[in-house]
Amino acid sequence: MRGRWLWRARAVRWPAGMGIAAWRWVLRSRRTPRRRLHSEACTDVDRLPRHEGDKVQDARQGVGPVFQRRYIVRISGSPLTPAELIKRVGDDLNAATPVEIAVFDKISGAAGSLQIGDEYDVHMPGPWNCPVRVVEHAPTSFRFATLHGHLEAGEIEFRAVRAGEDDLVFTIESWARSGDRLAEVLYARVGIAKEMQLHMWAHFCRRVAELSGGRMTGEVAVETERTDVPGNGRGILARVVTTAFTRTFVLATRLRGDRPLHPEGLVFDATLNLNGTSRYWGVPFLDDTAEVQGHARLSRAVGLPVALPDILGLALRWPQADTGDGSTAELLLATTGHSVLGRRLLRPMSRWSPAFYGSLLAYRVGDRRVLLGAVGRREPAVPARLDALAHAADERALQFDLVVATEFGRWERFGELRLTGPARGDDEQPMRFNPARHPIHGMPPAGLLQQVRGPTYAAVQYTARRARRAREAGPERDRRPVKSSR
Repeated sequence: MRGRWLWRARAVRWPAGMGIAAWRWVLRSRRTPRRRLHSEACTDVDRLPRHEGDKVQDARQGVGPVFQRRYIVRISGSPLTPAELIKRVGDDLNAATPVEIAVFDKISGAAGSLQIGDEYDVHMPGPWNCPVRVVEHAPTSFRFATLHGHLEAGEIEFRAVRAGEDDLVFTIESWARSGDRLAEVLYARVGIAKEMQLHMWAHFCRRVAELSGGRMTGEVAVETERTDVPGNGRGILARVVTTAFTRTFVLATRLRGDRPLHPEGLVFDATLNLNGTSRYWGVPFLDDTAEVQGHARLSRAVGLPVALPDILGLALRWPQADTGDGSTAELLLATTGHSVLGRRLLRPMSRWSPAFYGSLLAYRVGDRRVLLGAVGRREPAVPARLDALAHAADERALQFDLVVATEFGRWERFGELRLTGPARGDDEQPMRFNPARHPIHGMPPAGLLQQVRGPTYAAVQYTARRARRAREAGPERDRRPVKSSR
């Protein structure tokens, strides 16, 4: 009876709690610095930490990609030792937890302490309780493993160490996959569960700093690495969709010639002046201040009569100095809307500028997906004709603001793009792009359609090369002397 009333009381509290959590996320957690773990990440699911035991749900039993995340806070002026801080946290986990969205309920083990074998139900909004078990306990750390029915499959560790003479560093580190397909959609694709998790543990770190009797130095830092696991159902879906797209576009290439889309365009010299944004992304392209020389191609996608609006394309290529191997990066943009919904929809335009060019598909930056864009400035206004475009570039450089946004966030300017003439056609030596083969350093393409795009582009370009060679060889065969039949 008591359990039923507790469940009802919590169910009534969740809507108000979620409102409080959303407000705190907007004020603080949304701005939490985030970066990638890079070389310190464990990328093999079979090498992830795991403990055997009854009801344990380890990462091998999960679905979707593996996420390794760290939440780190540095504390100054605390009178506690690392061991004393860990004991205080373990004795009352709810003292640090944002109880409006999560409550630790001990269901096995003695009250008031934390020992190996103790079990907790973490009550959260949604169709899950999140049961965990203590599988490791040392003076300066303890670790939970997830049990069957948890939102995730993996382990999470809480630890404290001394830094310098007087500071403490408190860290929460997890190695996990989603527990089921619904959780994977909410966590890895939509991102709601991931942001809720970030808010929960960032708040936990801030409260630990308060419980320590010291003060935070800087902000809570979040480090994330994501690794896709081969052989799951998404790989099968990707292969099916790739086959369908490849065959469709290869057929269109054979019917329309070299390029099924963007058949005619003009090439320009491009200068990218990068200056970063107000936030730190952990990616040189978005953080560095630099001037980069490259090339750009502007084109009409469908090739409709010039009197009609068309989807306009802006393709960029530039060398990447930060990789050290002389590789190039490519970025494909097309006219879209700029709103949260519009940035996912292609938009026919009758002007090269002013216009908004978006990446349409996302790129991964740490644990976030971002979209890239270029905003054509209002002056000069250039009609969507190739001759008008060439004339405008001869008169003055075409200028665009380079912008970046998370999938549901606002656009932020991180640089300027200048295109200078004279414009050049590329009919004789086509300028071809495949951003899947030439990604921006630190920004791998994200999502199913990005997986499909690389093989599709490669197949289309291979078909086009074969068709071009066949056309060039045709006249030579016609000029060969015909042997006499006698």
